[in-house]
Amino acid sequence: MPGFPLAPADSLGQDAFTSLVVSLPRPVSVYDDRRQLVLTNPALADFVGYRLDEFDRVDLARLMHPSDAPRWFGLVRGVLDTGTAHAGYARIRHRNGNWLWAHGFASTFTSADTRFVVLVWQDRTDDVWNNPRLLDEADVASADVVRSRAIIEQAKGALMLVYSLSADAAFDLLTWRSQETNTKIRVIAEQLVLAFGDDIRAPTSFRDRFDALLLTAHERRSR
Repeated sequence: MPGFPLAPADSLGQDAFTSLVVSLPRPVSVYDDRRQLVLTNPALADFVGYRLDEFDRVDLARLMHPSDAPRWFGLVRGVLDTGTAHAGYARIRHRNGNWLWAHGFASTFTSADTRFVVLVWQDRTDDVWNNPRLLDEADVASADVVRSRAIIEQAKGALMLVYSLSADAAFDLLTWRSQETNTKIRVIAEQLVLAFGDDIRAPTSFRDRFDALLLTAHERRSR
């Protein structure tokens, strides 16, 4: 299988563990005691959007967000130093250009008197968007995520108002435009919000009716 293992590792060899890692459905990478990547599996290639015949030429370190790479590789170092499992979040660039929030769980094992670290990856992008506080536990700066989410919420609100959509339908519409134009949702949302204020003027009659609604909102009750 091309690209697996990635580097010579006599102590790993082609034993049962290597075969197991390659066959796992979850993205997995294995590092040696020098923190060098020595083994990955096809699920990891798929995770970042590459074919197997391309993946052996991909530098995984360059797929890491520059702000998160030291923290990510710190997981490997921490496991080797302490012998205990570590977990954390980092941004990984998918081949399509989007950033994935990956959660990594790292643990150690010994083979032929050599210590290795197994890192299991999981895509938690949707979870992080829905709850940026997940990142607080990993001590990852989440301000950019919060800002991006805020601008998306503003764009959703504009779409809900103009087209009388639900929140889910508004997000689906943003997603559709993102996919059709190969543009990140955050960028679509940001430009939409900026243009909304500059190019669209609500009629005076609409603003008057909305003024009345705002001033009487405290008197309304859910039916």
